[in-house]
Amino acid sequence: MLSYIKIFSIFLAISSSLAFLFEFIFPISYLPITFPYEGLLSYLGTAGLYMEVVFLGLVAIVLSNKVRSLLPLGIALLVSPSLNLIHNYSLSPYWSFVEIMLALIGIASLIEVTIKSNRRQLLFLPTLIMVMITTYAGIDTVFLHGDLAICYLFVLIASLLGVVIYAMVYNKIISKRAMMSYIAAIPGLFVFLPLYFLVVNNRFLEIIMNMVIPSAFGIVLYNPYNLPILLLTLSISVYTILLLAIKGNGYAGLGYFIILTTAFQAITGFHLLLYLLAPFIGFSILSYREIDNERTIMDDLKKLVQRLSLNT
Repeated sequence: MLSYIKIFSIFLAISSSLAFLFEFIFPISYLPITFPYEGLLSYLGTAGLYMEVVFLGLVAIVLSNKVRSLLPLGIALLVSPSLNLIHNYSLSPYWSFVEIMLALIGIASLIEVTIKSNRRQLLFLPTLIMVMITTYAGIDTVFLHGDLAICYLFVLIASLLGVVIYAMVYNKIISKRAMMSYIAAIPGLFVFLPLYFLVVNNRFLEIIMNMVIPSAFGIVLYNPYNLPILLLTLSISVYTILLLAIKGNGYAGLGYFIILTTAFQAITGFHLLLYLLAPFIGFSILSYREIDNERTIMDDLKKLVQRLSLNT
């Protein structure tokens, strides 16, 4: 089973990177901007999107031996491409019921993962809350026709803070390997950092990036002048993802990358089932190393209940 999760995770990492490429190119295609090999990158990104659906579903099924509630999510993802054979299936009230049920199962998976993990899992609570908020925002948009007007950027920053602390404490804060990891992950900062300096000094580019970056990530910026802060946050996010991988926890890095590139897409509605289910599965991948490792939160809860029962 361990070999399967490794193999599927490698393909998932490749496909999710290609799928994010599609998410980035799609909003740019509406702007009067061209870049080399745009057509080829679009094809690769589309292929990556389909591959991500398949391998994310396979990873969920493999992980279901530890997190039972992931099994229906994985099956739903694998079956979802064939739903296009049903004419206007997404307009059926039964489909709305299915989406809500999958969302509830997904939330159950977040809780199951958390209580089956050790105390370090508490650092992922802001990320858990972020996934739940974005899921509710999607349900609010699709079914209640509302708009959850909150600062999603601050929600992301709170999530990132917990993951950064986890990345630092994982495999020792200070050691030879840790110091090498901190240095080796620095190139990750320069994925979005150049854009930060561009938008700070160029109002025209800032206006363009105000459309591109939120569209690529799905993050709603109610204050467009928060874009520089978003770019800094994304730079630190990429750095942290690489840091986790180099420190020896590639699963956590992959899981957070999947959450980062899909969770906020649900805010505009679940136009792809992937955007509903990927954050839940990504959270389980993020927590993979902590599940059933050492004393779990469930053990702590049982001990607390025993103490309360003895006191009464």
